[in-house]
Amino acid sequence: MPMTDMTRSVACGAALVLALSACGALGRPAQSSASDSDSGSGSGSGSVKAPDAPARDQPEDHSPTHEESSSQPESPSEGVVAGPTSSALPVEGRNLRLVRSGENELALQFELFNGTDDEISLGTLGLDSREQLITLVDLPRGTAYGLIGSSGPDGRISADVDIEPGRSAPVTAVFAAPPKEATEMLVVLNGLLPVTVPITDAEPADDPALRGPHNKLQVGPLVCRTTGGRREAFRLPSDVLFEFGSSKLSPSAKSAIEALRGRVSASSGSVTVDGHTDAIGGTSDNQTLSQERAAAVSQVLRPSLGDGFAYRTKGHGEGEPVAPNTKPDGSDDPDGRAQNRRVEVQIDSDTTVPAPETGTDLTDAGLQVRVESVRRLSGYLLASVKVTNPGSQAASLEYENHFTPKELTSGQLSIAARNGRQELCGFAEPTYFDFVGTMSASFAPGKLDTVPAGAEVTLWGLFPAPSADVTSVKVQIGGYDQALPTEVVAS
Repeated sequence: MPMTDMTRSVACGAALVLALSACGALGRPAQSSASDSDSGSGSGSGSVKAPDAPARDQPEDHSPTHEESSSQPESPSEGVVAGPTSSALPVEGRNLRLVRSGENELALQFELFNGTDDEISLGTLGLDSREQLITLVDLPRGTAYGLIGSSGPDGRISADVDIEPGRSAPVTAVFAAPPKEATEMLVVLNGLLPVTVPITDAEPADDPALRGPHNKLQVGPLVCRTTGGRREAFRLPSDVLFEFGSSKLSPSAKSAIEALRGRVSASSGSVTVDGHTDAIGGTSDNQTLSQERAAAVSQVLRPSLGDGFAYRTKGHGEGEPVAPNTKPDGSDDPDGRAQNRRVEVQIDSDTTVPAPETGTDLTDAGLQVRVESVRRLSGYLLASVKVTNPGSQAASLEYENHFTPKELTSGQLSIAARNGRQELCGFAEPTYFDFVGTMSASFAPGKLDTVPAGAEVTLWGLFPAPSADVTSVKVQIGGYDQALPTEVVAS
């Protein structure tokens, strides 16, 4: 949904960029564990203002005192570090860690450091329970996780605090737990470079957010579109659509299919739904399961798209993998198998799918643009673009994180490859952001839509990956009339 003026003012966070190896820290490699099969059985001194909100469902407030929550303006702690997205907003996430909290929850904990000359808060960056400009992404399983709890006081995140310049505050955010075979997540925080963080079973540091109610679990599939000529193609992850080893649609399936409908531009033509499984289980069973899953999606998609289309379903079993089912040493590869469990929807329209329009407002504003990198990662492309203001005056960059059917708004990214145009992947759950990419248009404290003189901002986006033989693409930036060629780097 489009951000309102009030929403954008509250969010007031730096643009979100994806941490590629050249931009920031990536999580330490984590050991994958064997998982259940798709069709088989099993399944100086510094200080911060102390939070004044009581612990949820807790008789006593055990949150840290003013002195306990303070920290020195020191170099980053051990663990994963997420740097700032804008040189004009030097905030930092230190010692990011993901800790399983019981069987059903996953806690993100870190220290938010304020390197600016102004007092900031979680709300300044939209990292509060209202805006919730924060998400985790399980890339192999194509799943995004929002905070547990609805927007407002029920959001499971630390109470807002004011952080003075040069000081930091501890933050805890709570999400539904991913499957046990998930060993790392992409952590997306507004104002910080997203980083890959390993999941551990260590004991989380105490915080009232850990004791909130376990309701409104915001978990949904990434919905991604590729277009070319008269064709639109979507890839949906089976793990979110279906119960384990079953063709019964899960509660999240409806939101996924409804989100897909919002991305389809065609009003008539043909629809082909293809089901795929991993290689665990019998070949015959996998073939049957893939066919049944394709039929289940088609049955729900048909009333959503309407009667202007002819529908066809097909099961491919394990025969068309997009990732290895095993590691080079022959051991099980749960992340690879997760990518192979998928449903693909192809729509052939009676008319050509139009490409979005773009303009030249970035160059008119005196901004310089260059592609930093495009990287393959678990079936996706992560694109990173640098926007620099070399002038002596602030320049305008009016960016919005919402879908527009006919244009790329300023700063939004698109990728053109040999086999089609990849569009930004969206999070099906309702949020203040529509796609997994740059979240806000605040690139300096207290300012919107402005790149300060001499500042550099990184814009980013997550896209469906083209076929493995594609080694170069062109990156299109909204507001910049040239598509920029770049090599695709393997992860």
